[in-house]
Amino acid sequence: MTADEAQYCAEQVRRFDPERWLTILVAPATAQRDLTALYAFNLEIARVRESIREPHMGLIRLQWWRDALTEARAGRARQHPVANELVRTMRRLDLDDAPMLALIEARDADLNDTPCADLSALLGYASATSGAVAVLAVIALGDRGVAASNAARRVGTAWALLGILRAAPFLAASRRCLLPLDMLAEADGALESWFAGEATPAGRRVVGEIAATARDLLDSVDRADVSRGGFSAVACAVLAKVHLRRLQAIDHDVFDARLQAPMPSAALRLTLARLLNRW
Repeated sequence: MTADEAQYCAEQVRRFDPERWLTILVAPATAQRDLTALYAFNLEIARVRESIREPHMGLIRLQWWRDALTEARAGRARQHPVANELVRTMRRLDLDDAPMLALIEARDADLNDTPCADLSALLGYASATSGAVAVLAVIALGDRGVAASNAARRVGTAWALLGILRAAPFLAASRRCLLPLDMLAEADGALESWFAGEATPAGRRVVGEIAATARDLLDSVDRADVSRGGFSAVACAVLAKVHLRRLQAIDHDVFDARLQAPMPSAALRLTLARLLNRW
């Protein structure tokens, strides 16, 4: 079953997280399976909110993952391909379950549809989710240094902010919004316009501020802090910069369909960035 479980995880990431999948492909072959398991686990808990109608059902699913990790620590495996692959990766990398439990805890926030109170809260959420995943990725690539972890967290946090902006049309259709409540409150009427799928000038300003925060995070990263072998963990910085340019080109209108268009030559961009160490 091991090969089948690994294949299942790969198919899930390739289908539902295609840009992260591309970053796996530029990783050393010896780390690709571990990265796939980590990203598949992240997918499982990140998609809980979209797969339930009642918040309590989401709590049950997240608890299932907590229990799975507890049982794995006791030597009892569950019949779930992602859980089994994750446990294999944790053992191979000598990781305890604390980082995984923290990721699950961070996803509790997804079950509350109230927007983040302010930009600081949004950054905390982004750091605790995608930022934490990036830290695990750089560890899987063999770099356990503090500088590498900090760099990976900044890139992962920026990636999460862009993901939230790019998911805006999908979330708005369900009257959901993850943007900071205080920023929207200052933009009179922006929240209702947001739910209607309208990019008002005020809404664009909010998006522009969040995009600028993501850009600052990326600009704060020193490439020298991450080894060449750890590039895959921060490779999404290459794609993030393209998405930022797209956002600027469409005047920060997250409802413009061009923001969702496939990125031309994304795999080539990543390959060149790895070879030239320019990201």
